[in-house]
Amino acid sequence: MSVDQVLEGQLALPITLDEGATFDNYYAGPNGAAVEALKTLATQGATPVLFLHGADGTGKSHLLQAACRAATAAGRRAMFLPMGQAVLLDPSATENLDRYALVCLDDVQRVAGTEPWQRSLLTLIDSLKQNGGSFVASARGAPASIKRLLPDLVSRLSWGPVFQLAVLNDAEKIAALQQRAERRGFELPDDTAKFLLNRLQRDMNTLSNIVDALDSASLVAQRKLTVPFVKSFIEKR
Repeated sequence: MSVDQVLEGQLALPITLDEGATFDNYYAGPNGAAVEALKTLATQGATPVLFLHGADGTGKSHLLQAACRAATAAGRRAMFLPMGQAVLLDPSATENLDRYALVCLDDVQRVAGTEPWQRSLLTLIDSLKQNGGSFVASARGAPASIKRLLPDLVSRLSWGPVFQLAVLNDAEKIAALQQRAERRGFELPDDTAKFLLNRLQRDMNTLSNIVDALDSASLVAQRKLTVPFVKSFIEKR
């Protein structure tokens, strides 16, 4: 699924939402309040600003893309803007984004120290609020903790709810992986899930990707995800 590809009259920025980036595919665990608030904002525009922060692997990008997907499904125009790419564009690229019902900006810390981009975001947030739209941003830390941000931008990013996404504990990671497997139509036994946690990097991006890869491998081999099969698969990668 793609969101709008061209920033009206500006430079093209190819953006494709990750197919798996939905609210249903996100294991909320201790982050239930943040997920519910974001769902409501995406479909109803409940607040002009919402901010998510947390360590890598807590699902910030996933949730922002899920919000855009949910907004679009509700008939609301949405834009997902990954700042790792967007910061390479001229800041004027945001000039017409206030026409959207929802703008989700990932990795806002990327504009730190770049005053033209920060001022363009100030204008965008103000315009979205005036037009009844909503702005969601994510970063590794809370707005006030991001160095070299203009005080006015720190203030704007804190206008609404600020949620810190918690890192899942081991039991929650296993539940998340089993939920992912179930949605893909296969079973991930407890002992196999524990084996993955003990053998791989423990961030959810790595673990989720291996579960997806194991799904395909098990279909090809016509094997269940036993520990010996998974061990053999990992050793061959």
